[in-house]
Amino acid sequence: MKQNREKILLTLNSDHTYKLNGMGDANERHCAKGSVFKSLFLVLLFLITIQIAFNLSIQQAAFTFMSKWVQVSEQLYSSSSRLAQFQPSTLDITKGTPSAPSFHIEQSTQSVIKSDNNVTYVCSKNVTNVTDDDCLPLCPVIPDKLVGALATYSDSPTYSDLDRLYPWVQDGGRGKPSDCYPRHRVAIIIPYRNRDSQLRTFLYNIHPILYRQELDYGIYVVEQNGSSKFNRAMLMNIGYAEAMKIHDYQCFVFHDVDLIPENDKNIYNCPKQPRHMSVAVDKFKYRLPYTAIFGGVSSLTKEQFQKVNGFPNRYFGWGGEDDDMWNRIHNAGYKVIRYAMDIARYKMIKHGTETGNKANPGRFKMLKDSKKYFKTDGINSLKYKVLKIDFNHLYTRVVVDIDEKEVLKGIKKS
Repeated sequence: MKQNREKILLTLNSDHTYKLNGMGDANERHCAKGSVFKSLFLVLLFLITIQIAFNLSIQQAAFTFMSKWVQVSEQLYSSSSRLAQFQPSTLDITKGTPSAPSFHIEQSTQSVIKSDNNVTYVCSKNVTNVTDDDCLPLCPVIPDKLVGALATYSDSPTYSDLDRLYPWVQDGGRGKPSDCYPRHRVAIIIPYRNRDSQLRTFLYNIHPILYRQELDYGIYVVEQNGSSKFNRAMLMNIGYAEAMKIHDYQCFVFHDVDLIPENDKNIYNCPKQPRHMSVAVDKFKYRLPYTAIFGGVSSLTKEQFQKVNGFPNRYFGWGGEDDDMWNRIHNAGYKVIRYAMDIARYKMIKHGTETGNKANPGRFKMLKDSKKYFKTDGINSLKYKVLKIDFNHLYTRVVVDIDEKEVLKGIKKS
């Protein structure tokens, strides 16, 4: 029992460094230096292999290598960070018979963790006598249901047809795996107005992907009422605020309704740094239009979103809000990360221009002055009225009224 407990605690505290007795500092430095040179040689060899195999420049090969490394390190980080959230208090719980081994249990505010034969289980909260029936194994870091590249659906089934296709989805567009305990609680926030056909296409595609990614997720469609100027950024702020009233989400994916992911390995989980997800879109020939883009689909943790004060509320009409968010992220000390272009691919659904979403003519001047508003314009200055909340089968619909004059009047420079 003592050995098992020490092994588990050592795993949960993997950030600490342990030294073997008798090893001198000189030997450590010698080994470290050798390891560094060996690692550099292997990286260089790998880059040359990529360059030759795919006829890439050394810069393109380096970008491909770093993108893949970000994806792997993000998955490993998510595993350790989820386990680190559980605050241990040791309990010894014995299985059915007196001769059966006892298990190390860790109590947290969310649930109980049980480790047995190198498998981590999460058990029901507030259960006094934990049995196997009360527990689920923790979902794997990289889900085994993923298939990779996808053929996207372009048609728009009726809502009744979609309901029959996805009976496992809970009301409000909530889903989670039944055979393992999800590592991430994620809210998908969609700013919306008058895009019903695109919404049905989006729901048709996204639910199976999120299911295979083994997330505890919810889809929130935040609809701006009326025909006034569309405020995409403010709708995403509202989506964050309203979703947090419904469930204790850890991270948020802000998602345009007209973008369909083409690869389910583009996982909608909690990122170590703010993540721009729609890296390669067919409309832009699967290339980044510019380096500092943060539009389309993006993901932030709750803590990251709070630290940057959310999106700006000042941008009525099309354009500017995503570039402002890029500035906020870097001003807060974060950096934007991305998956590789062959993973973070999206297809854009064709649509016309909305009359209430014409380009904002003042967006460039607003961007120039954006730093003056980081602390005063965001989730701490939200002013809106909720008209209706519908918990539909495949999504939660939040209808809101936004008064442009009222919003702008309440925002001041910091």
